[in-house]
Amino acid sequence: MISTAKKLYCYWGSFIIALLLFPIVLAAQSPYSYRDSMKVFSLLEKADQQITGSQLNEARQSANEALEFSRQKKFLRGEANAHTTLADIYYRQSESVKMGYHDSASLKIGLLLKDSLLIALSYYQLGQMLLDDNKITEAQQLFNKALQLKFEKDQSSYTAVVYNDMGFSYGVRGEHEKQIEWLLKAMRLYDKIDDPAGMSQTLSNLSTAYWVLGKRKEAIDYAKRAIVIREKLGDADALSLSYNNLSQLYLLSDSLEAAIRYLQPAIKYAEASGLKSRLAQTYISMGLIMNRQGKPGGIEYEKKAIEIYKETGNNHMLATRYVALAIYYFNNVKDSTEAALYFQKSYDIARAINDKPLLRDIYLYKAIFYKEQKDFYNAYENIKMHFRYRDTITSEETQTKIAELQTQYDTEKKDFEITRLSADQQIKQLELEKQQAVIAGNKEEAKRKQNEIDLLIQGRELQQLKIQKQEEELEKQALLSKTRDQQLKLAQQETQLNEKQLENQKQLRNGIIYGTLLLLILAAVSFNRFQLKKKWEQQKALQGIRNDIARDLHDEIGSTLTSINILSTVSQKNIEKNKEKTAVSLQQITEQSQQMQQAMSDIVWAIRPDNDKMENMVIRMREFVSHTLESKEIGLAFDVDKNILPQTLSMEQRRDFFLIFKEAVNNAAKYSQAKKVIIDLKRQNGYMQLSVSDDGQGFETNRITSSNGLKNMKERASSLGGTLKVLSEPGCGTTIQLNFPAT
Repeated sequence: MISTAKKLYCYWGSFIIALLLFPIVLAAQSPYSYRDSMKVFSLLEKADQQITGSQLNEARQSANEALEFSRQKKFLRGEANAHTTLADIYYRQSESVKMGYHDSASLKIGLLLKDSLLIALSYYQLGQMLLDDNKITEAQQLFNKALQLKFEKDQSSYTAVVYNDMGFSYGVRGEHEKQIEWLLKAMRLYDKIDDPAGMSQTLSNLSTAYWVLGKRKEAIDYAKRAIVIREKLGDADALSLSYNNLSQLYLLSDSLEAAIRYLQPAIKYAEASGLKSRLAQTYISMGLIMNRQGKPGGIEYEKKAIEIYKETGNNHMLATRYVALAIYYFNNVKDSTEAALYFQKSYDIARAINDKPLLRDIYLYKAIFYKEQKDFYNAYENIKMHFRYRDTITSEETQTKIAELQTQYDTEKKDFEITRLSADQQIKQLELEKQQAVIAGNKEEAKRKQNEIDLLIQGRELQQLKIQKQEEELEKQALLSKTRDQQLKLAQQETQLNEKQLENQKQLRNGIIYGTLLLLILAAVSFNRFQLKKKWEQQKALQGIRNDIARDLHDEIGSTLTSINILSTVSQKNIEKNKEKTAVSLQQITEQSQQMQQAMSDIVWAIRPDNDKMENMVIRMREFVSHTLESKEIGLAFDVDKNILPQTLSMEQRRDFFLIFKEAVNNAAKYSQAKKVIIDLKRQNGYMQLSVSDDGQGFETNRITSSNGLKNMKERASSLGGTLKVLSEPGCGTTIQLNFPAT
């Protein structure tokens, strides 16, 4: 287990520096002070040192003190880190229920704060708990989540420890080549970051892996290298494990003297660590040595280990020791009654915890047991059950891997949707409720909350457009009415002027006055007409925007709705006749609905006036490219000239620019078979320049001139007043270059 308190303390070093620089801001924004945060992390550092010294009870007290203080001060990050440290302590004490509670609490806070480090660390610790329960597939799923969310991108000791446990999990599965591959990755990273504690753990695991592969010399060498490091660190827990493993290696090599010699420090360090699990391991080794020597008492040591596993609730290890006792009673004592009794005990526990790999092995041992007793009927029945469980496990692992990929994809998609939500209070509440539903495993509730959020955002934007349209229509009518009144007044004044001129031709002075007045009125009318023309032009431009939105809705949404309608009709007709086709149609409906939702989100985003800066556009681009390329496992290099971030784009420019970018990235993800995509965005010589390059298979550009995608991209580039170039050759990748004037 990684020393979480120490590493989290180091991680938040930059945070503490920020507190030193901005204490006034911190005091204004947070209920806790700089001193409060320092106190919490000091307590956690103290707990970490106590863990290293195997003072687990004292470490638990320090961590609990940090937890309570964080709660009093409403310091959520401190609370989460305290939960993580407590989960580490309870893991070392083999108290899985308490470990799960604290790890789940840390995960909830991490999700609330959207802290990728806390979330990834919680995933890792939950995976480790599942690994201890022999739930290998579920554990690997959580390890992969931790890597994808944080640790693979930010290489650290966290990354190495996940590599190490991934290797260990493959070893449990018997996939030793993958085990060594992961362990060597961990060892290289530990060496790079100079982490001796992590290096010793990986060396110990490599020792086990090489032993299984029959490479005894390498196995013993790795075990001794781990001991040398751990002696320097003084970690009693780790030293007990290393000496015990080395003792068993020598025992398996028929070197009883060396096995006994190395078991003695294993017992000493197990007692110093205060961990019952370590004592149980040494009892098992002592029992094996005594059995090998032919001395009595081996069974008693096994039973001591069994009592510890009963006390700590480690049912998997309890069941395996019952199997060991059954085999010992049958082979050494020749007591088939006791052997059958312990086989039954192990079977009952394995059934209760639904440990299918263990049940598979128990059936195999029982088949051998009955065969030796000449009970061929029961031997046949047990070997048949052994093969059935073996085949079931293989099938379930395959299905689980498929489900993992789908779940990972859906979860990452929802996570990216959450980050795009606005700060509106009602939406925040729905967002929190959705997160709670995800944590509770209620997928339907989470999906419903997401739909409510999307509807609120879209409804708000559409309502704003509707109100704006109504206001503009009222302004237009008021302007027309005012113009008509002015025209009527002008006509009346002109009539009066003509009458007075006819009646008072001699009154030149009055005529001049009325003439001047007429000129003023004409000027006013002309000005009003100029304003009316300007309003009409604005209305025309607005109508153009509406037409563009309507066109986008028709192109993006209308065709998809038509397709969904057709697929729904086909599904209704085939629901009884051909369920397989129905399932395919329903899957297509689901995918098209998701595409339509994304398209609606893009349209709404483009028309919002607060997204006119390139800074917002770059955020949108990063979200889209991460969502699109990560699911394809395509590497990414995204380079943005910081000088363009204050640059503003009109609504039409935002829409056309983003759709060109989106089409280029989608093409790279779908067709290029690339391993890496490079995106470069800069301003040069008064032009915005976008380049999207991939190292994929490329194509002959003169053979796809009829492509709708490229045609649309070029039309949108023309609308921007710019140019679009497509550079590609078979086998040499593809580059899309967009240049348009910067306003």
